[in-house]
Amino acid sequence: MKKHIRGVAEVQRSAAGRRRPGVIMTSRLLFYRTRIIPALALFCIVTLAISSAGCTATAADPIRIGVLLPADGPVALHSLEGLAWAADAMNRQGGRTIELVCRDTSTGNISAYAEELAGRNDIAIVIGPAMSAEFIDIAPLVTGRGKLLISPSVTMELATEELNDNGLLWRTSLADGRQVETIFLRLRGDGVRNVSLVTGATPYGETFARLAPEAAVKNGIRITGAASFSASDDLPEIARQIVKEEPDIVVAAVYPEEAVGLVNVFSPDRLFFSDACRSSYLIEHLGERAEGIRGTSLAPDPSTGYAIAYEEIFGEAPPAFAAQTYDAFLLALYTAARQEAAPGESLAASIRWVVTGDGTVKGWDPEEAGEAMALLRAGAHPAVTGASGPLRFGEHSSRGPLAGYYSIWAIEGGAFSEGNPVPSAAIDPYIPDLSFAGSAGDRPVVWMIYPLEKGDRSFADSAYRGLFRAQESFSFTKREFTYADLALLDAVFSLQNFTEEPDLVITEGFEFTGAARAWAAANPDIRFVTLEQEDYGLPNACDVVMVPYGASYLAGVLAANITRTGHIGAIAGAPVAVIEPFVRGFTGGAAAYDPTVNVTVLYVGESFEGFGMPERAGDLARDLRADGVDVILMAAGASGTGVVDAARETGDIFLIGVDTDQSYVAPNLVVASVVKGIDTIVYHAVANEIAGRFAPGQEVWTLENGGTGLVLSSRFAEHTWVDTGWRDRAIAAEKEYLKAVA
Repeated sequence: MKKHIRGVAEVQRSAAGRRRPGVIMTSRLLFYRTRIIPALALFCIVTLAISSAGCTATAADPIRIGVLLPADGPVALHSLEGLAWAADAMNRQGGRTIELVCRDTSTGNISAYAEELAGRNDIAIVIGPAMSAEFIDIAPLVTGRGKLLISPSVTMELATEELNDNGLLWRTSLADGRQVETIFLRLRGDGVRNVSLVTGATPYGETFARLAPEAAVKNGIRITGAASFSASDDLPEIARQIVKEEPDIVVAAVYPEEAVGLVNVFSPDRLFFSDACRSSYLIEHLGERAEGIRGTSLAPDPSTGYAIAYEEIFGEAPPAFAAQTYDAFLLALYTAARQEAAPGESLAASIRWVVTGDGTVKGWDPEEAGEAMALLRAGAHPAVTGASGPLRFGEHSSRGPLAGYYSIWAIEGGAFSEGNPVPSAAIDPYIPDLSFAGSAGDRPVVWMIYPLEKGDRSFADSAYRGLFRAQESFSFTKREFTYADLALLDAVFSLQNFTEEPDLVITEGFEFTGAARAWAAANPDIRFVTLEQEDYGLPNACDVVMVPYGASYLAGVLAANITRTGHIGAIAGAPVAVIEPFVRGFTGGAAAYDPTVNVTVLYVGESFEGFGMPERAGDLARDLRADGVDVILMAAGASGTGVVDAARETGDIFLIGVDTDQSYVAPNLVVASVVKGIDTIVYHAVANEIAGRFAPGQEVWTLENGGTGLVLSSRFAEHTWVDTGWRDRAIAAEKEYLKAVA
């Protein structure tokens, strides 16, 4: 079978050809990318001056949504740029135009803004505000006029009767009770036994002070003392009193400005902050003194891929409450769509209908959100999932959703690193329904089948990155599945029982070797691109092989150079064919640099399950460290998160990631990553399908042709000599390896 070897130049052309929003100007909004204009003051005032003279909305009228959020200042934690992108992306799906009418609450009187937006006949739903005190103040102004108010970031435990809850007050962030439980559970796991509590003199801080004692007792932690303070208080004196209490950790539920004051009187490693402090304000105002600060914050649902999409658009991880802001936007759109189907229904009843859906499962992204709106307009009842998790609520909507995700963050190397998101309650990963009949129209249909759900920070996430990039560039309908759908997919492909037949199917991972061959053979009119499987030799199959031997060889050279003990290791998911070049290349590179270096390789499991066992991987990492290993290659998929957690415990293990650049998970510990161009390959596959350039055969991607490589983390840039000095030897060794396994 002919082999198609694609070089770096072609890959670069493909990447350069995708549409990435820079400045998008429409009649509806101005959309600024983070890299171009960091401030959002202009965005929040550049809205249409639309007459609000009593008009009744029709299907031709825009959906106008009021927004009351800060664009600047220490509590500007939301992604207003993400909100603008969401509106623009939804408008590209067709249907009624969406307009955001934004008021920057950092520059004016929020009560006046609330009265203005609530008084407009063309605005029925308002997103905001950011802070609990503001929520309490403006809620009557908005709901008193029969309008819907959805806050993306108010977390304070609210007694609904205090706000005269009438079904019009909603929020997409978890209540603080969940966060307090998460904080003390994590501290217990860290061996903390004594805690002092510092809270701001705000409703937010008062809530923490009230909830903390019960959570502490539940986790066997003693609160040695508690202090509440405002900006005018004598903070050094408060600190002296706290020090006398001899706490292991000071838990602080404060806003960023107050946090800066605390860092000035406490060592950063003695502080653990709540979600309000997950803000660049700390880094900007503290500089190097911010190093080591930890805290918790709400996180996107990792299985949805929202964080990956956000990073693709804006070049950075989503800030705090970005996912919750997006979900507030979704609830507003879905409520408006339901109102079209049931025009006599109250807003309160419409949004309650939306969050109790039990039909077709639809996710957060613009394509699926557009389909959800179409279903709602038709009177259907889809089950909707947001970027932050399931959009499910209890009886009192103002108390927030029933479940979501938290992550433990830390400031390392002047940037935020994020721990693996953990659910606040039992949550099933988002798995979409097989099809949405009739939605594709004339657009090509692409099925993407992952080995695991998104959120592995490795193989699946990289593939989704390429798929999302393609969505931003081309018009097609995408469907996503995982290995968990194997039985269903087997039945559909074997019986050709399609309600929406795919044009292109991409399968990722050795797990699908047998299944993908059978599917392709039984469906000759469907094109298949397979990743990390084998050369099927079928006229409708393009089989992609990525060989990381050469890049892993460079990683071995690097590890042998930086080890202090002369003992390095690798933790791999399982002893399977796709892992072999990682291990052999790493071992070969280390031996070439220093034959005296000892290499230990451990496997998490014997088969596929080994790539989804982070606790087991963490135990193996601790065993390696006990044996003197101080550099570890992580080739274990989702299990790698356990290795990172173990490395953080000691702080003296250097890590090398695989598949994607994993430096963001621990900037001070991840030295480099052995990367595969999975995202580029997926993007390339979709682009070829759209352009009619599908080519069967086998593609081989290596270090030499740019399909794999070693990416150094920014804090370890001094090691560029590894690539410049050893690249030719790595390529030569890789060629010998390929000859041997041919």
